[in-house]
Amino acid sequence: MSEHVNASYRAQERVYKAYSKEGAKADHAAAWLRPGTINHWRFDRVYKLVDPLLSHSRGASWLTVGDGRYGLDAQYLAAHEARALPTDIADTLLAEASAAGLIEDFRKENAESLSFDDESFDYVFCKESYHHFPRPMKALYEMLRVAREAVVMIEPNDQTIVQGGVAVFSRTLKDLVKRMLGRPIDYHQFETSGNYAYAISRREMEKVALGMGMRVLAIRGMNDYYLPGVEFETTEPSNRLFRKVTRKIARFDFLCKLGISQPGLLAVVLFKRSPDDELRSSLEGKGFQILDLPRNPYLNADAPE
Repeated sequence: MSEHVNASYRAQERVYKAYSKEGAKADHAAAWLRPGTINHWRFDRVYKLVDPLLSHSRGASWLTVGDGRYGLDAQYLAAHEARALPTDIADTLLAEASAAGLIEDFRKENAESLSFDDESFDYVFCKESYHHFPRPMKALYEMLRVAREAVVMIEPNDQTIVQGGVAVFSRTLKDLVKRMLGRPIDYHQFETSGNYAYAISRREMEKVALGMGMRVLAIRGMNDYYLPGVEFETTEPSNRLFRKVTRKIARFDFLCKLGISQPGLLAVVLFKRSPDDELRSSLEGKGFQILDLPRNPYLNADAPE
């Protein structure tokens, strides 16, 4: 394993230690658990995207990957009758959550080399962690390996891949203005935690599914907005920070509706087994687009759906 990859893992460990009870950011970590905050509202908006799967498959087993923030993903799933096992490469906060009775169990796992057998879980869920991985595609194939039904990812949407005539024109115009002003055009992003921000795209997820002979994807864009302080302030209508966050999200939604911009987040369900009509309808009701992918005509032509 390269030193760069090892350095990335060590960086993630340091990040979580800073949020531990003895860490410099312990107050931020404690605020993640506080209901009624803007941050809690933000997380809940995103979590609700998986509600159709939770309702359709009550009591199903879920593995959450990169869930080191007290297992918040698993906590949401468990609150909706799922059996969820949270995992992360850094288990500092998972151990604290377990000791506090917030989660029943947890595992320290490297997403790029999961220790579980094939199809050990009905679903695998990865929310805003994939983009931290040094070798994210390796992790995605691992998640697909241990899932029986589907892998669900909610991750930053790659803004360099622009679809639609208006969006292409808008991006071209923005780049032209930057050149005229002598500003650099740089689509690469590195995060302070030490990782390259590996965003996903619809086209990339299609190619992964097609390469593995999968026939159905569900995909949906979504906008979010973060400002310092959302961890501590409430969603009272009179709260200035909350009003600013909601206005920003509404603005992004409007620009996306016009085709000028693209969503900041992309939710993708990669189905290993085709969903039934009820689940399709439920996902569409949540704003997902169901993509039926072509069968490879030169391989497994007689295979069942």
